[in-house]
Amino acid sequence: MRPGDPSLSPEYLAAQERGRVTGRVQGFIKDDQAELRVDNGLIDPYFSRLRASLEKSLENAPVFDGTSLLHQATTSWSSQAGRYGATGSPGTGPAPMPPTVDEQLKKLEALQERGGEAWMEYLRQRVQAGGEMQKLAGGGGAKLVVTLELHQGPDGVLRDARLVSTSGNKSYDAYVLNGVPPALVKLAPPPDNARGVRADGIHTLWSVEGRVVYLRKLKDMERKDSLYMAAALAAGVLAGRFEETTGEIEVIDFRNPRFVCQAHLLRVY
Repeated sequence: MRPGDPSLSPEYLAAQERGRVTGRVQGFIKDDQAELRVDNGLIDPYFSRLRASLEKSLENAPVFDGTSLLHQATTSWSSQAGRYGATGSPGTGPAPMPPTVDEQLKKLEALQERGGEAWMEYLRQRVQAGGEMQKLAGGGGAKLVVTLELHQGPDGVLRDARLVSTSGNKSYDAYVLNGVPPALVKLAPPPDNARGVRADGIHTLWSVEGRVVYLRKLKDMERKDSLYMAAALAAGVLAGRFEETTGEIEVIDFRNPRFVCQAHLLRVY
């Protein structure tokens, strides 16, 4: 503290504060513009190829600790219980329109005539269990998510990669970071004057989401799997899904978990 120190004057302090506020506001504007470029598709197809290359590099990931089937089920049911307590509905979207009283009475009368109240309760439990199995098998349990920031040269060469936010799982975080360099090495450079590529380089922000899935293509099931399929069918957990674009059928196979990573482009600066 020195008498007459100019850094203590009100004018100097006000100028410092203006500089800090201006910097923050400009940062907000840049973030909004970078997000709008992605939302409105104002970027080159190069970024779609970059996303595909990232996901390709992250294929065949191990099943990380803390993503077991028991953990997935516990997390899923706990989150549903929390949603039910908060909203009265375990679903994530808007509640569907309830049936009218007349519709409810007609359905109840038909079910009671067919099998009685015990059969109705059994049916309700089977439907609920089947829905849970479907969701868990498709990766609807707990997920690992990181936010990844990339800096590249205008030719696409990687300059720096860092995690802005982590998943809480150090093994998964390291796996994502280690997958970035090989993904960019295999990728062709962006074309000249590509939208989203500046003269000083490329700056992007990504979300990389990882989850365990228990779906397996029916055509990949072997004869030795027939015992499992019979047991799963008897237990009512053989349900799967039909892929309309490829015509392939996938069935739930809790014996062979796979870890799948998906990259989502958030911002292009």
